[in-house]
Amino acid sequence: MRSLFGFGKAEETPASPMASEKAAKDAQTAAGDSEPAIPPVFDCAVSDGPLQEIKALSADEQQVLERIKAGIPELIADLPPIDEEAKKFADETVPLDIEGWLTDECIARYVRARKGVYEDTKKALRKSIEWRAATRPHALRPDVVEIESRTGKMYFNGFDKLSRPVIYMYNHRQNTKEPDNQIRWVVYTLELCIRHMRPGVEKVTLAIDATNWGFSNSVSIGTAKKFLDILSNHYPERLGRAVVFVPPKLFVGFYSLVSPFIDPVTKAKVAFVKPNDPAPAQSENSSSPWIAIEECFARDSLEKDCYGSWAFQYNHQAYWKAVEDEFAQTKAALLDKQS
Repeated sequence: MRSLFGFGKAEETPASPMASEKAAKDAQTAAGDSEPAIPPVFDCAVSDGPLQEIKALSADEQQVLERIKAGIPELIADLPPIDEEAKKFADETVPLDIEGWLTDECIARYVRARKGVYEDTKKALRKSIEWRAATRPHALRPDVVEIESRTGKMYFNGFDKLSRPVIYMYNHRQNTKEPDNQIRWVVYTLELCIRHMRPGVEKVTLAIDATNWGFSNSVSIGTAKKFLDILSNHYPERLGRAVVFVPPKLFVGFYSLVSPFIDPVTKAKVAFVKPNDPAPAQSENSSSPWIAIEECFARDSLEKDCYGSWAFQYNHQAYWKAVEDEFAQTKAALLDKQS
């Protein structure tokens, strides 16, 4: 069995003309071409545009948040050291800075995710704090996950209409099989997105190119479950939208089968797009996942490889220099804060 949004290679089935054209074009992506590389966009331009509305806490939930804040000294006491396995992948000189992570906005996300139940929220926060102390996701070294980025199968680049960081996913560019390192790259990318969210933004958008989607060589159910556990336990309330571009009939059929079992809140975040077709007319209460591309993206800030008009082409050398520079700057800022 395979995951719904696995980063798999295309199945051995005849590709559509659009898919074949894209596959040939993408074959040049990893090495780059003669065109000057366009650097990735990690910082959101100041804009007067709308932001995704963040659900306000109820009076009872606000009381839970205040109780959590009052108990922070106990909550962050006696943290575990970094574990031996994590030492292989993390830069131990990067400060932990749990206090900087445990903001009011962070606590509020856990309160909402745990339905305002104080004990559940407290346990969930402590679990995440211990996980961050033991695994140091914010301090993962770029050289550890560099191999996962070489083909441009998944990466953060730019922002959607609501200023949410966009993570592009090109499943047909899969190049590795080691599941734990694939998960490290996803975690690294999430941490990178979070560091570059402008004030008032808390969620990310996934732009998933499903042109060549297939079951073969996709991420296993076990790997997908492990990642989803990390996402739900340690990054609650972080997914804004998952937009699937040009989903083939097999994908749509598979989604129709599993969608009744998906949490309604999560299901509402999944959308399908055919970039050259208008979205079907929908009633106010429609549950159809089909949307118009402009509902989520401005075409001039959406990559051409994902059916936008932005001329960005993934170039690993240029992208990875930006990643390494950003990591060095983040480390220096945390060290300055600690001193």
